[in-house]
Formats: sequence, C-alpha cells, structure tokens
Amino acid sequence: MKKVVLSVAAAMTLAAALPAQADTLLGVKVGADAWFTNAKVDSHKSDDVSQSYYASFEHFIPLVPNVMVRYSNVDTGDVEFGQSDFTAYYEILDNDLVALDLGVTMTKFGAVSIRHGDNFNDWQPTIYGSAELGIPATPLAVFAQANAGKYDGTRLFDGQAGVKYTLGLVAADLNLRAGYRMMDYDFKKSTSGDVKLDGWFAGVEVDF
Repeated sequence: MKKVVLSVAAAMTLAAALPAQADTLLGVKVGADAWFTNAKVDSHKSDDVSQSYYASFEHFIPLVPNVMVRYSNVDTGDVEFGQSDFTAYYEILDNDLVALDLGVTMTKFGAVSIRHGDNFNDWQPTIYGSAELGIPATPLAVFAQANAGKYDGTRLFDGQAGVKYTLGLVAADLNLRAGYRMMDYDFKKSTSGDVKLDGWFAGVEVDF
C-alpha cells in the first residue's frame, strides 16, 4: 500500500506543475490501484493485495494511435507474476457523456510461477476495449475496460468495471476510482489448468 500512496503523490505533484493548456497538445493520465486479489488455481485458493500502475498518452496527430502502459504485480502465494501491458488504441468517441477506445495490446508476463512450479516468461497479444459513461449533472461516471484474446494455445481475459468520481484541480482532474477486476488465464506453458483472479480494487488517477 505504501507504493500506491507514493505513486499517487508523485502523480499529483507532476499534475500541479503542468500548464493547464497542455491538454490541447498532449493528454496524459497516470494512476495507481490497490487490488484485493482472490486467486483460484485448480482447487487451491489464496489471496493478497496486488498493485497496478498505469499511464496513457494521447495526442492530436491523425492516424497515429495513442499509447497506454500498465504494470500489475500479482503475488497471492499460489500465483505470482508481473504483467506489463503495452497498448496502442484509437479514440472512437470522446465527449462529456461517452468515451470509447479500441486497440490492441501486447502483454509481457514475467517470471510466472503457478503453484510453486517452474518459472516462465511469455508475450501475448489481445484486443483492447474501454468505455466510459458520464452521469449527467454529477461528477460520477461508470467505466469498463477489457483485454481478451487467444494465441498459440494461451487464452487471456483481463477485465474491470467500476465507478469514477472526479474532483477538478487547477491544472488537472483527480479521479477516485473503485470497482471489480477479473483475470481468467489459461497458460499453455502451465500444467496447473486455469488461473482465475478476481476482487475489488480502489485507486487514484490524475488526468491532465
């Protein structure tokens, strides 16, 4: 949890130092989540608090996709790995009420250990989608985000949905987020069967 607090504090400091008009040229979001993870591998269950950090960069250049990077650190005892997502996406819709992004993600799994088995590393492609719906006359919005795909015998699904509350700052928006995240993985290189992780998360995001 200390890592999450430090990451949020750094993001808020950076947002305060950036000119308010920078969003016309470059939009940046940074955030950190604490995920209360429940894991299930075969008939074995374990749980712990995982962390997730992310940043997205949006620009005005036509045809060039926007970019988002995210790192999730999972360690519940039965399941341990680092997951780095590199996403290129386009804004299909973007207004005060509705936002819709579509793209592709390359995911790097590092040092995957399942049920204390042999470690392995892997790259996997997925389709990326994100949607947000603002609630009129309120600072609230609901959102959903997912990566899904199957490649070379490995099946992946990583999705989350929740609610966002926005506080307007001088040079940025501070978003308080909470929701539910689920991973459903079937690694080709694992003999432990399906790996399922789910649980509630809470986090802070700075949008400048």
